[in-house]
Amino acid sequence: MKYTKKAFAEDLLREIDKGFDVVRLARWAMRLYSDRVRDLDAGVKDAMMDVVVMEEGPEFEMTEQELREFAERLMA
Repeated sequence: MKYTKKAFAEDLLREIDKGFDVVRLARWAMRLYSDRVRDLDAGVKDAMMDVVVMEEGPEFEMTEQELREFAERLMA
């Protein structure tokens, strides 16, 4: 079964609800990517990498609000 952008967005929102921590969320997204790489629907990899890259520096970080809005856009 394909892992969709909507499914990723829903999972991301659940992770944010556990506590907003840029590094934790970036590492979570990388683990998720590694676990599901063979089942990713079109566009999911790019969305995941947008979260993964947040660990690389402040210029890549999203605020909690921006990340929630990002997830909402993925579900649309």
